[in-house]
Order: sequence, then structure tokens, then C-alpha cells
Amino acid sequence: MKKQTIYQAKMWFMLMGLTLALMLAACDSNPLAEQTKEEPAKEESAAEPVPEESKEEAAEASGSNLCGDSSKLADTLNFFNWGDYMDEEIMTQFEAECGVKVVQDIFSSNEDMIAKVQAGNSGYDLVVPSDYTVAVMVKGGLLAEIDQSNIPNISNLNPALMGLYYDPDNKYSLPYQWGTTGIAYNVTAFPDGPPDSWAVLFDPEQVCQNSGFVSMLDDERETIGAVLNYLGYSYNDTDPAHHEEAKQILLAQKDCLASYDSDNYNQALAGEEIVLAHAWSGGAALGRDENENIAFVIPKEGGAIWQENLAIPVDAPNKYTAEVFINYMLDPEIGGQLSNYTYYFTPNQASEEFLDEYYFELLKTGGMLLEDSDYERLEWIQHGDNSIIFSDTWTAVKAQ
Repeated sequence: MKKQTIYQAKMWFMLMGLTLALMLAACDSNPLAEQTKEEPAKEESAAEPVPEESKEEAAEASGSNLCGDSSKLADTLNFFNWGDYMDEEIMTQFEAECGVKVVQDIFSSNEDMIAKVQAGNSGYDLVVPSDYTVAVMVKGGLLAEIDQSNIPNISNLNPALMGLYYDPDNKYSLPYQWGTTGIAYNVTAFPDGPPDSWAVLFDPEQVCQNSGFVSMLDDERETIGAVLNYLGYSYNDTDPAHHEEAKQILLAQKDCLASYDSDNYNQALAGEEIVLAHAWSGGAALGRDENENIAFVIPKEGGAIWQENLAIPVDAPNKYTAEVFINYMLDPEIGGQLSNYTYYFTPNQASEEFLDEYYFELLKTGGMLLEDSDYERLEWIQHGDNSIIFSDTWTAVKAQ
């Protein structure tokens, strides 16, 4: 399919325009603790064994070097991921090419994922933590160091999206997808123009005009952070008085919500079960893919910018296989296939030529592509010494 060059150029400059903001964020970071895990010479899997000759035949048939050393591959890779965040065709292709079946489980929040991994013996070989979550997991000793020698496709990643504040040397994580958080809405419900402020969600008078047709992300850092942003504070503010303000706003809003929803709001938007949603950019794009009336906006007060990553739990049964799969995901064509499915931004520079015309058209017309002025208002969610207050505030809101 012929690409629209002007859209590709816009995406390129958008990524380059992010460089300064990313570098500034990295400058504010604190060093992360290091840990190592000895890699086993041979991985084991509880799944029914796949004959070694079958793996070798699959690798030879693929005609690529994406499968690593077939003698070291496990039969199954257990993958813990967000919903709507992996094209199942990619998993099928990996199995056909490399002889490894990918089994994917879904989580709804970083906190849920951390709890599962922290309990130990989760069985997961690969997880997808958000930026600040990587730092939390490294500090807690939950992630293994990645052997980058097994991931030659790391060279395809945009340098502007590497070495960020949460993992300065990318010892424990590599970029997967990135995006923003803002407001998704049905244009027919807002005939006077896009809602340009968080007030449409947090001012009781405004949000209750659409009572029962509004959803918020079921995510303590995103939801509380958005309220703090609306109040003029940082997404990462831990002042108890400011959290009390945020709590009261969320309690006043609560009766007018349809739900807290991080998993299915895109479908609810598309089906017009809701007309307004606190949303991630790619989720809004998925809704627009089904319903052209769905659009997205970064509020004038600001929004969140984030990057999700591929990381390996410290007790992963099949570390080498996980590294081979990461390398597979960083192949240029596979990276393009992934973003064509998720509608999020790719950190893979070499994937840009594989992004469909429809991908650019959808994001441009739906408001998901960033303008230069947007970068100044976007903020990374970070984890600090007093970040437990977000859990306390969230528990208090959800309990009432």
C-alpha cells in the first residue's frame, strides 16, 4: 500500500520533537539499583515438549535469524500483557517461525501485574510494565537484567526513547509502545466543539450532563493524576491536602459515571454506550476504528505521556526465549504490524515504512497525533518515596 509521505514526515518530526522532553526527564532521575540473574544453559517448560528437530525445521523454513539458538528455546512463552495490546497473528507467526507457542494472559493495571509477579512463581516469562512501574519493579528486585547480545534488533529503536528516567541504561526493559492520556468523546454529543478541559470530567455540573455515559480509567495513578492536573498540580503530587481535594472531586463525580474501565472503554465508545471517556490515545483510536464519531483531545491543562516496555521477571522460567521474542518484536516489519493493530506510537524507527496509510489517517483525523504545543503540557508519571498516597486515596474513593 502506498504510504502518505506527509503523514510519515509528521510522525518523524513528532518523535524527534519529543527528544528534548525525554532528555530533561532523564536528567531528573535517580540511579536505579542493579541486580543480575544467571541465565540457565537450557530452559525448561511444563508444556508438552516440541521435538528439537521441529524447532530447527521451523527456524530454517522462516529464512530469518529471528529465532536465535533453537536448542535453547522453550516450548512455550508465557506473556503477561495489557488488553488489546498484541496482534494475535504475531504470536501465531512466532510459533510458526520459531516453534514456540506464546500464551498470553491479560492484566488491567500496573498494580495488578506487580502483585502477581511479586507473589513469586508467576510462571511469566515476559511482562509489559509502564515506565514508572519499571523503576518500582527494579527497586523491588522483580526484574532480571536483559542480555542485549541476544537482541540485535535493539539498534532499530529510536534513541530518543531509550535511556529514560526509569531505566537509564535499559538494563531491565526495552520500549514496546508509547502514547498519551487524555479525553475521548463522541463528536455528536459535543456539537459546539471538542471538550478542551478536564472540567468536562471533573466539574460536577458538566460531567453530570452526560450522567451514566461517562467512564474513567480504572487506574490509580492515571485517574488521581488527572484530577491533580485539573487542579493545577503535578500528576505526581503527594501533598495530603491536594489528595484530599482530588478525593472529594472523584467522590462528587462518582454517581454520574457509567464505570471505571481500563479494558473495554474503546468498545463502549464505539457502541455509543458512553459518549465521554478518560482514555489512552490508542484505545480512543480503536474506538474510532469502529465508529468515526469518536475523537481524542489532550486537555488544555495537560495530560500524561507514557511508554510501555518489555521486561523479564527475575524468576522467569524461560529467560532466553523471552529475549528472542523481544528481538522478534523489534524486527521492523513486526514492529509496524504491532502498531497497525494497537494504533499506538512505535518506538521502532525502522518500522515507520511498514505503518499503513490507514494508521496515519485514523490518528490524524481522530486527534491522536500530537501538535508541537502538546509536548509542553504532557507529564511523565513517576514513582517517589511518598507515592503510596495514591493507593490510599484510590482505596478511599473506591470504597465509597
